[in-house]
Amino acid sequence: MKNDTVYLEATREQNRLKIGIYKPDDVIWHYEELPAAMDRIEANCVSMVEMLNNASRKGAGGVREFEKLKAAGRILCDELLPWNIKEKLRHSDAEYLVLRLDDRLVHIPWELLCVDEDFLCQQFNMGRLVKTRQKIAEGRRRKLAAPLNMWILANPRGDLEVASSEGLKIFQDMARMNHEENIVDPSLDGDITSDEIRARMKNYDIVHFAGHADYSSQEDPGGIKASGWQLADANFTVRDIDRMAGSAAMPSLVFSNACQSARTEPWEWKADPSPNFQPGREDRGGTFAEEGSFGLANAFLRAGVKHYLGTFWEIMDEPGGYFAHEFYDLLSSGMPTGKAVRQARANLIEKYGPDTCWASYILYGDPRASYFGQNQKPEKQVSVEPTISRNTATRGSLFNYSLNPMKLKEMWSWLMACIVVVAVVVGAIAGNYFMKKADFDRKTEIQRILMAQAEKKQEKTEALFKELVKKTAPRPSSETQASVPLTLAMIFDSQISFSNQKKENLAAFAIQSQLIEHSRFKILERKSFDVILQELIWEEPEHLGLLMPKLLLFLEVYDDDDPPLALMRLVDKETGVVIDNLFETLENDRSVFAQKKKLSEKLLKKLEALYPLRGEISETEGDDIRLNIGDDAGVKMGQWFKVIGKEVFLKVVSVEPDTCTAKITKGKIPLEQGWRVEAVSLL
Repeated sequence: MKNDTVYLEATREQNRLKIGIYKPDDVIWHYEELPAAMDRIEANCVSMVEMLNNASRKGAGGVREFEKLKAAGRILCDELLPWNIKEKLRHSDAEYLVLRLDDRLVHIPWELLCVDEDFLCQQFNMGRLVKTRQKIAEGRRRKLAAPLNMWILANPRGDLEVASSEGLKIFQDMARMNHEENIVDPSLDGDITSDEIRARMKNYDIVHFAGHADYSSQEDPGGIKASGWQLADANFTVRDIDRMAGSAAMPSLVFSNACQSARTEPWEWKADPSPNFQPGREDRGGTFAEEGSFGLANAFLRAGVKHYLGTFWEIMDEPGGYFAHEFYDLLSSGMPTGKAVRQARANLIEKYGPDTCWASYILYGDPRASYFGQNQKPEKQVSVEPTISRNTATRGSLFNYSLNPMKLKEMWSWLMACIVVVAVVVGAIAGNYFMKKADFDRKTEIQRILMAQAEKKQEKTEALFKELVKKTAPRPSSETQASVPLTLAMIFDSQISFSNQKKENLAAFAIQSQLIEHSRFKILERKSFDVILQELIWEEPEHLGLLMPKLLLFLEVYDDDDPPLALMRLVDKETGVVIDNLFETLENDRSVFAQKKKLSEKLLKKLEALYPLRGEISETEGDDIRLNIGDDAGVKMGQWFKVIGKEVFLKVVSVEPDTCTAKITKGKIPLEQGWRVEAVSLL
């Protein structure tokens, strides 16, 4: 029987390496001890990474850089591997190669050692296991069970359009898996803070980050390396990850699809830390700073993550997004993690040629582990046109038959057939009436069920709000003023047993995108808002100044009917009054996101009618009209306003925080300071 796995183990003592190769069932194996010029090896590694970084910045990761990478891989192979191990690797028929490294060798790109013409990561499905002297969090292990919770953080700084597209596509693909059973529950976020990541990350089994990352091999003034994910407000750093260690279980898989997110130096270690030191907690004696992580891979693995996938150097946006999509597409089909990485590399090469992005990805963790078992992705349902059989009409007339017994029998049969046809037609008409009535009754029943479910959520959320208000003083709100943006929280974590949620996440994201683009509302939170409130209650929120939502939007989707039905229940949080229950049907043959305008149209009209964006003319100068409302109130570039009581329309041409400038587009009459304006719909 073919043994599909080999282990390559390497440890370092000063400038000497102990290295060996063996199979899982080997009881005894041979290793060699050889001198290694570590200074030269490390210099070659740094030079290789910087060369590839420069090529990526110039968009020139082509054939020339590929050949340079191969040459560097051969040099590293000669420096690190004795000839007999090269031979074993060259002739191995194993599928998986597991690297067992000590913490002083993790900074070497072992995956790019080149034996003959092939890099190791092209020949094998690879993963890294690391032996370290650092303290490791001993929190409880994460138990994985369907549906897996997946959190996608896409373009949190708002300056990478490709990262936004990457996040949305992965989100849609993951949601589409829930065709017959609930396999994965994806969530998508863009505008996120470091504190929010710390508060919510442990709710998820898989976390995907698409954006910018910092890598630093130098300590910051606080004594902790500054590597981390770049967010709009501040970085989510390795220090944040260290603090999260040792309590609830961390995600099992973290994919940091960002530049240099797996680059590292040898992992640091300080002997004999204070006896009270625990990973994730600051030691009063300063041990935290001495033992802190500085690479993202190091920090996540120390905190308890089982698989970490990141990049060794800077990558181009488009190939990086394509790799991520291919990886999850393969992983969700049941393919083991390491095999999905290797096949995604091959697919990237096939699409983009010898661009070096494919070689940048590094996987920590057992490459043989699978997150979706042998689940098969749902195949797209193909509609088959019904087959129409046509018979040639026979010529003749009823009255051509002679009145003999045989002819009479034929005529009788023909008359009976006519009677049957008439009966079928009459029955079809009656049946159609009763079917329509039954369909109407069924739709009414579904609406009743959705409203009952939303009402339960509303009661639970309102009770949690009351509990939270007792423990904290919310920030004062002046949302009655037109110059202040309104706030809305969306809640859509379906608990209906017969709904598999496969369209609910997409519907929520579609509605949210329309609210952000076409309304003045600020979206405070999405998905499981009651869970967030519950966490805040238990996290002693008396020191928090919370911005409470003005409105709650409860979303329910019934996907077991054709077509699917969505309910949007709009509630005033302060009074608990249900403003409206809005229903909308979804088309099965179109993506939910493509129906975002239809899905949100009634909701936006309701919000515009109840909470119109209004302001005043504060200054006029020719065609330039200055209004006393701006970005803080929800004004957007290109937005249209109408002067109240006048047939004069304005279009916004520039926006500042508190004011905006508009041009007159219709109605050439002199405008006066103090005249009121109201936004008109862009839809």
